[in-house]
Amino acid sequence: MRSIEDIMVQAVAGGRDISRPQERLRLGYIGGWVSIIGNAVLALLKFAIGLASGSVAMLANAAHTASDIATSIAVIIGFKISSKGPDKQHPHGHGRVEYLVGLVVAAALAGVGLGFIWDAYRRLAGGVSMQPSTVAVAAALLSVVLKELMYRFTGALGRRIGSEALVADAWHHRSDAFTSLLVLFALGGAYLGLGWLDAASAFVVAGFIIYTGVEIACQAGNKLIGTAPSTELLGSMEQEALCVEGVLDVHDMEIHDYGMYKSVTMHIKVAGSMSLHQAHEITHLVQERLEEKFNCKAIVHPDPLSE
Repeated sequence: MRSIEDIMVQAVAGGRDISRPQERLRLGYIGGWVSIIGNAVLALLKFAIGLASGSVAMLANAAHTASDIATSIAVIIGFKISSKGPDKQHPHGHGRVEYLVGLVVAAALAGVGLGFIWDAYRRLAGGVSMQPSTVAVAAALLSVVLKELMYRFTGALGRRIGSEALVADAWHHRSDAFTSLLVLFALGGAYLGLGWLDAASAFVVAGFIIYTGVEIACQAGNKLIGTAPSTELLGSMEQEALCVEGVLDVHDMEIHDYGMYKSVTMHIKVAGSMSLHQAHEITHLVQERLEEKFNCKAIVHPDPLSE
């Protein structure tokens, strides 16, 4: 049985080839705009309820939701820049800008966690407690549900197209869902006379959010530095090359990841008795197959096999 996020992602993907840069860019924009519109609607709702009920916690939660719009805008800008092709200063394109955006969003996420810790400390030290409010409970519950759905959709979409920035933005949605849960805890604690419950749970949630931000930053940073390709990708490219008649073996393959663009260098073994023209034709066929299937720029070197 498919999950709800898979169904939502499949609906927007529409069965198109997501390995194509244009399609990946389209899905990235959809993820970013869903986040912006969803956050804007929720922030306005929370501000209205916070002002009407006099709930300071709800107003703070609204401000947190509104701040998430900035990170979603950064994601869209990152997708726009990363989609630019190669130029004189950037011969491999601008794809790694997306990893930079992932770092920025991850840093913002860690900042949210630190903010939780500071707010929790102030509540414990100052004895701040919330006043029970049915409207605030309903708004917080609605926020938890909607932000969790936004997290699942954006996260699934980010994993589907391999976007660190979208995955990081998804975790911003979940962090906002956690803040709404804290509002519910605080209200529940207020009903039961346990005013410290809100602050105590905030410390736990803050630690989880900071850990997630650091983990996303490490993943994005590793890709900026350059990580080794997966064995699955190496195997797929090798098998694709071996499908070309005349290719006897594949070796010394290197893959450099530039986001939407990959640069591939490969050596193939061909028969030593083969003419230079034949070897060139086989090399050209291998390059065409790799570039067509893996959306990359391939450079293939033929090596004659001694007989």
